[in-house]
Amino acid sequence: MSLGENIQFLRKKENITQEQFAERLEVSRQSVSKWESDIAYPEMEKILQMCELFHVSMDDLVRNDVSALYMEDSTEYEAHYNSFSKLITAGVGLILFGLSMMFFLEGLNARFLWFYEYDEYHDNLGQMVKVGKEGVFEIVLFAFVTIAVALFIVAGLRHSNFWEEHPHLSQLYSKEEVKAFKNRFTAMIAAGVTIILIDVMILIGMESFFPMIEESDAGEYLMGAFFFLLLTAAVPLFVYAGMQNAKYDIDNWNEMHDKTSEAYKKDKLTGSVCGCIMIIATGIYLIGGFCFGAWGISAAVIYSVGGLLCGIASIIINHFNLNKGSRKGEEKDNG
Repeated sequence: MSLGENIQFLRKKENITQEQFAERLEVSRQSVSKWESDIAYPEMEKILQMCELFHVSMDDLVRNDVSALYMEDSTEYEAHYNSFSKLITAGVGLILFGLSMMFFLEGLNARFLWFYEYDEYHDNLGQMVKVGKEGVFEIVLFAFVTIAVALFIVAGLRHSNFWEEHPHLSQLYSKEEVKAFKNRFTAMIAAGVTIILIDVMILIGMESFFPMIEESDAGEYLMGAFFFLLLTAAVPLFVYAGMQNAKYDIDNWNEMHDKTSEAYKKDKLTGSVCGCIMIIATGIYLIGGFCFGAWGISAAVIYSVGGLLCGIASIIINHFNLNKGSRKGEEKDNG
């Protein structure tokens, strides 16, 4: 492609009209038209401005076919981010499914006494009472967590490498593609919320109409298994939808590579705060497990609370940065 064809391709890809493009470069619309028709050649200063505007090198803009470069970047980015999203989503799903399986097997054990222990009292006939031994199937949860952690590590390392190799990306998605995804995003969030509400509704109904289920150890474990099984369907939907939403935000990708940007600083602060929260949660979990034997239940409660606190911290940090940015804007306008 010629220089003019490259300019026209990049301008249209950014959804900029010739008039808007001319205003940004402080030239006339006729000049832009002549450039794109290869009738005239832009000055070096304008070429440098275009390189900065479109995030391309001068060599690519002047000599190469930028449409081919765009297609290569688009295909590679799409494949990477889809794989990254699926691995993280699978890891989260495996942890929740592991909790469901652990509670399910504990419930069966409480019912059929595959593994049992003698209680400290006798029944009316003077026989020692057998009760299901708790915590037998915690190894099942740890097996799923181990696989999930392996997926997180692989996904994280791949994403880190891709992140460093692609500090700037051109706008890879059209407005129509982004709009179509937003519709899918809304549907995925709505489906996840619906599943959770159905989950809670069923549990409340079972407690109300079948109170004897909750009173038995087996029933309590099986209800927990059912609860986490539906969460296994809902929470990964939220995770995948959120990661796909980030995939389409190319502007944020580029901004996050700028270490002086507010987005970069906010992300680092949020990561540090959430990291501290989860370290504390892990410490509480280990203490509860080793000292009190509450491995399964404590994992469900502690990490759920930890995730909730991370979400609250993220909202507070985001709100603080928005207010800070707003005050700076007002000071600049007043100045």
